[in-house]
Amino acid sequence: MKRLSGLATAVAVVAVALVAQAGAAGPTTVSSTYTVSSDGVPGASTGLVLTAGMSVTVAASGTVCPFGGGLCPGPDGYAPWDTTTSLYGGFVLPGAPAWGLVGKVGSGPWAQVGSGPTTLQGTGELVLAVNDDLFSDNTGSFTVTVSYSCWPGWGWGDENHTHCGPPGLEGKDVPGAGTPSNGNAYGHDDGDPPAQPGANANGKAKGHTK
Repeated sequence: MKRLSGLATAVAVVAVALVAQAGAAGPTTVSSTYTVSSDGVPGASTGLVLTAGMSVTVAASGTVCPFGGGLCPGPDGYAPWDTTTSLYGGFVLPGAPAWGLVGKVGSGPWAQVGSGPTTLQGTGELVLAVNDDLFSDNTGSFTVTVSYSCWPGWGWGDENHTHCGPPGLEGKDVPGAGTPSNGNAYGHDDGDPPAQPGANANGKAKGHTK
């Protein structure tokens, strides 16, 4: 009986130690870099899918030349140009500076991003674009860094945090989880079709199966 009690105590101590270790790890920051071309719409589909309550920080550099040369603004765009009227179907985000960086999450509205750092949130894929109304005569691009906070591990059963998956599995398919795009975050298997290649199935992993 004493031996059993000692074993139970040892197991409890190990469990407490593991919980303490997990809590001590805390969140980490994951960053990915994208090139947003000035001659395409919507510019860059990042494949990064945000879940409810998740936010990303976006920062950008580079220049875009809307007429092939001469005037070449950076991600903050060129405010004096009127983007509320257009001969070519309309700017991506009317009222925002011309030829600046804009972005949206899922079916949400476009928002001015600029050079940042700018925080975006919502539910769905993050898409970035140059705020223009005619793209065929553009040159240049923006280099955009997107960062978000996540917790190490799978997070099975944890619906309060965004999880990155365990270290050492970057870029690998893992049974029972979504397909990782950048090896940083993985989804849960709830019987739905897995994420398409290039989609980041991260988020508040439920870790349940049907």
